[in-house]
Amino acid sequence: MDRNLLLAIVLSVAIIVGFQHFFQAFSPPQTPGKKVPPTTESTKETRPAQAPPQIDKDRTAVVQEKPSETTAPHRVVRPLLDGAQVPAKDVKIKIDGPRYEAVLSSIGGRIVSFKLKNYKMSLEGNELINLFDQDGPDTAGPSIVLTTRDETFSDAALGYRFDEQDSLVTLTEKGSLKSITMRATTSAGLTISKTLTFHAETYLVDFSFTLTNNSVEDRNYLVTFPWRKVYRGEGEVRFAWNSSEILLNGELKDYYFKDIKGDEEPSGRVEWAGLGDVYFFKALVFGKNPAGKVTLVKPSNDGIAEILVRYGAVDLPAGRPTETNLAVYLGPKDREALEAAGNNLSQALIYSNYKLLDMMSEYLMKFLRFSNSGFKILGLTIPGTHNYGIDIIFLTIIIKILFIPLTHKSMKSMKRMQDLQPQIAKIKEKHKDDKAAINKATMELFRDQKVNPLGSCWPMFLQIPVFIALYQALSYAIELRHAPFICLPSIYLCINDLSAPDPYYVTPILMGGTMVLQQWMTPSAGDPMQKKMMLMMPVIFTYMFLSFPSGLVLYWLVSNVLSIGQQVITNKMAK
Repeated sequence: MDRNLLLAIVLSVAIIVGFQHFFQAFSPPQTPGKKVPPTTESTKETRPAQAPPQIDKDRTAVVQEKPSETTAPHRVVRPLLDGAQVPAKDVKIKIDGPRYEAVLSSIGGRIVSFKLKNYKMSLEGNELINLFDQDGPDTAGPSIVLTTRDETFSDAALGYRFDEQDSLVTLTEKGSLKSITMRATTSAGLTISKTLTFHAETYLVDFSFTLTNNSVEDRNYLVTFPWRKVYRGEGEVRFAWNSSEILLNGELKDYYFKDIKGDEEPSGRVEWAGLGDVYFFKALVFGKNPAGKVTLVKPSNDGIAEILVRYGAVDLPAGRPTETNLAVYLGPKDREALEAAGNNLSQALIYSNYKLLDMMSEYLMKFLRFSNSGFKILGLTIPGTHNYGIDIIFLTIIIKILFIPLTHKSMKSMKRMQDLQPQIAKIKEKHKDDKAAINKATMELFRDQKVNPLGSCWPMFLQIPVFIALYQALSYAIELRHAPFICLPSIYLCINDLSAPDPYYVTPILMGGTMVLQQWMTPSAGDPMQKKMMLMMPVIFTYMFLSFPSGLVLYWLVSNVLSIGQQVITNKMAK
């Protein structure tokens, strides 16, 4: 079999198999398995660590684990609520900002709804993304779990009283913010005061709580924050990315929900810990006062993914309040939004667990963002396209220009190989069945004619990392979610979501057609049978691209068209 034909077949198989299997390695970082990072006790821990509390099925109370035979029996857990503090009804306050609409409930003093105004559930409907699922089990937050040596209780069902009298708070002015304070007292004489501060221009919500010990004895509590998200499996979602994401000791740790077995407890400096998917993310943010440990809970049968973030031990002197400050991020995995929220939250945005590919994807997305929104250079304002489809076309043209020298050299190499075919045929005729002699004579011919038989393949090899990086960027960048390019339903051409496959399969079919034309125009280095086999590649690639993001298919289509034009010029120059 001809060397180039064998190389082409191997390369085709590698690409096809790679996209279906190997590329999964370039997707969101895999769970590190059961290996637990080295434990470093938080500076806030003042006594031996206790086992994290377990949440019971009704999601409102917390019960202590069954004590072992070697420990003293725990006392019965005190009532969670002070009957006098339970309001007659659930009081709610709505916060209406430019980017979101939040709802606070007096039951538990928690955020029960957080809708993102710039993101819809689907293209067809008007329902907004809500980071706290209203139809699923309880995912409101944040609630506070306090544990002593003898008891554990949660404020998830505690009745709070709002200081704010208005049921609707509106944030309209640039830079405006609003703090909502609520208070409750437990039957054990502990007063809890929560304050949530909402900002008009960021998805970060400042969260502080004050614990006041009204008894005559000093107390000490281990503070834990349960954090939950509705999770019902991966289903048929192509680009699934449902995971617990933790900034641990300055590095991002990502744990897929489907791989969590319930025995992982990452410990160390926890700057933030959250639950996310491909495009959206909600996290508890600790900043300069990090938490010490996160318990990863195995997803429950009732559709809940959960982590337990142990903040550490808090001392409560009798009669003196103790304040703790943190924050909550509730928003998209958007570079600008994450950077505006600070606290190293931008590390939550990654495209691949391979540093080089992640960096390449980020630079490709930077170009698309600049092209889309416009930029200034040397005092000159360059207007943006405001259409990511056009931006992808511009990106393809630039990449093609950068690869012109290599592509031209590849085409010349193929032409030279075609010119040498008569001499190669004579070598085969001369040595008949002596393959060793044929190979030796053929290599001597290539050396004498200064022809590299692999020269035509290098441009394809060098473009593969770029293609993979673009694949990652277009698959996981929220900017491409629901981003339209063109819609002409009358001729069955409608691309209204560049992150999703072309619903009419127009672009994959056009891409396959351009590949056929390109193969037909390319000089063949072998016999006619080889050229016919090479023409099968467009069929395979077309089938493979039917389920790819339409933005990626657009890139390949435009690249093929440009290659055809370059081939026409090269063929004319050769004549």
